[in-house]
Amino acid sequence: MLSKRIVTEREAVQLFENVCYTTSNPSTVEFPAFMSAVNKELDALDYALRLSRSEQDGEMYLAIVNTNQDSLTELATNFTAVDMGYIRELYDIIINADNENFGISALTALHLGGKMIPKLSAKDAQTILDKLVEDQWVGLKAGNYYLTTRSIAELQDYFKQQYGDTILECMFCLDMVTMGEHCANAQCCVRLHKHCADGQFNNSVDLKCPTCSTRWDRNNTFGLGLLSDSS
Repeated sequence: MLSKRIVTEREAVQLFENVCYTTSNPSTVEFPAFMSAVNKELDALDYALRLSRSEQDGEMYLAIVNTNQDSLTELATNFTAVDMGYIRELYDIIINADNENFGISALTALHLGGKMIPKLSAKDAQTILDKLVEDQWVGLKAGNYYLTTRSIAELQDYFKQQYGDTILECMFCLDMVTMGEHCANAQCCVRLHKHCADGQFNNSVDLKCPTCSTRWDRNNTFGLGLLSDSS
């Protein structure tokens, strides 16, 4: 868990059960209670176990997150100060992308370093991007970089503090949302994760926005992370 930093909830539960079996100490507590107990110990170290759903498929993940006020601390342990300047710029463009795309094209990301002071070569920028993908801080799909479950889980508080109302929240789960479905009414601010929309609309015949009652079209999506690789 410490080496991966983020695993599916199913993997975490399996790991918990394996530890109990290996130590011949069958647990008398459920996994949620175990998590709560672990978090009490981690709190003094500015760490916590946090559950977060994938915006793409709704699967639940468990991440070890740094709860320090400067949430980028965890990133900074693996990158230089110049690298971190690039990463901040990368996140800034993703968060402020036009049309609620919440992404950046691979080409734009590659040349972003050339606009910095000091400049980063395209080769150095690619090295940073590859490391971010490898460590699951960003994802790459259909030629675009986007925020991953790990970024949402660990950096959500930082993003909200840094960008305020630019950060969208899912109306149902109130978590940060960077890809999902939106109301067809341009004046309506309702945004939903696809898995939250599934829970609301899959068994409904008359699909309507929960706020303005506009007919809900499930093809009205946003976020580059939802694009297929063939797009």
